[in-house]
Amino acid sequence: MKQVRYTYYAALFAAMLSFGTAQAQQTPVMQKFYLATLQMQGRHLPVQLMVSLYYYEPGNYMPFAYTIINGDENISGQIIPTLQRDSFKMEIPVFNSAIIFATTPDAEIFNGRFYDYSRTGNYYLPFIAEMLADNAEDTRFPCAADDPPTADFSGKWDAVFYDQGVPDSTVGIFEQQGKYLKGTFLTTTGDYRFLAGNVCGNKMFLSAFDGSHAFLFSGEMSADGTIQGNFYSGSHFTATFTAAKNPNAKLPDPEKLTYLKPGYTTIDFTFPDASGKPVSLSDPQFANKAVIITITGSWCPNCMDETSYLSEIEEAYKSKGLEIIALSFERKTDSATFAMSIQKVRDHFGTEFTYLNAGLPKTASDALPMLNKVMGFPTMILLDRNHEVVSIHTGFSGPATNKLFVEFQQKFEKELLEALR
Repeated sequence: MKQVRYTYYAALFAAMLSFGTAQAQQTPVMQKFYLATLQMQGRHLPVQLMVSLYYYEPGNYMPFAYTIINGDENISGQIIPTLQRDSFKMEIPVFNSAIIFATTPDAEIFNGRFYDYSRTGNYYLPFIAEMLADNAEDTRFPCAADDPPTADFSGKWDAVFYDQGVPDSTVGIFEQQGKYLKGTFLTTTGDYRFLAGNVCGNKMFLSAFDGSHAFLFSGEMSADGTIQGNFYSGSHFTATFTAAKNPNAKLPDPEKLTYLKPGYTTIDFTFPDASGKPVSLSDPQFANKAVIITITGSWCPNCMDETSYLSEIEEAYKSKGLEIIALSFERKTDSATFAMSIQKVRDHFGTEFTYLNAGLPKTASDALPMLNKVMGFPTMILLDRNHEVVSIHTGFSGPATNKLFVEFQQKFEKELLEALR
């Protein structure tokens, strides 16, 4: 679980040439690890970074690429100077967000803000990162350095989150190795993706930052073996949770949560595509084809996990008569923003889905009145060649859920082969 730290040298001519110095073309490139924090709700959410730097004059280093380390997930991107040349911008893949920061000449400190442009208003979180020594431990939370674990959080847990007193049942899946902890929480609408952190004494700390969501969890194990904890998301949400270990913990069947209302036998809709052209399921391009309809949004990390998976499905089965329609419910639905958001997703995953501008997330249930309710994003509907509903799957348990993700793939692809018959 412990990350391997290393420094290496290579030539990165394209990045160096962009700064126009002949000297830069011959100077070494190296990678350094940073511990960053996002400040939110009076707390610090730790983020592990690996940043590529190159030396361009004595005492001066230029950052040009980064990797966010989220447990078993790495998210990489470029760092570019802003137009003013007084700061730098980390552009986040897929999501409409970025980190803008200034740095010292030696690149030891980054200081700036994380901006989520998909949200209304000027939504940001203060950001600071400090370069670590090459031999520094890769612990996220400071307490792990001098407070050895006295509790074991490994296993499956029945967990209940309370949002203003309203309970929401989830399942925690954790793996602990000494003071290192990783895992996720499963919910009926997906999972909390790749969480990583530390155990200090009888307390657990987990965090994740994927460019859209900033998650921070803390919990303390009581004498009876239960966990009492808190969850913080960005600057806008907090909840408490309790958890009890249960090796048989599981959620309700995700294919029984959303269903066709009585009196409906099929799915029907008409929404505009990125060019404004109305598209319906009854259009000739979908005739006599199996169709996957995904209720999604470019702001939704679980949706992007699903998109990654469906891009592989599309490649494997499109020639066999499969079409994929993405009903994209975006936080900003004007045509220019929609087109930009969808193009970013297309470019990243290489998809050829039919993307439709379906409205705001809060309008999903009203936009599809044949369904009892759209409980969460994503929701995937599989139709056979006659466009009869084969299955409706709420949420998406992605790669962070390991075995559950594999089991889902096996079951879904069996259903898909039947739908293509």
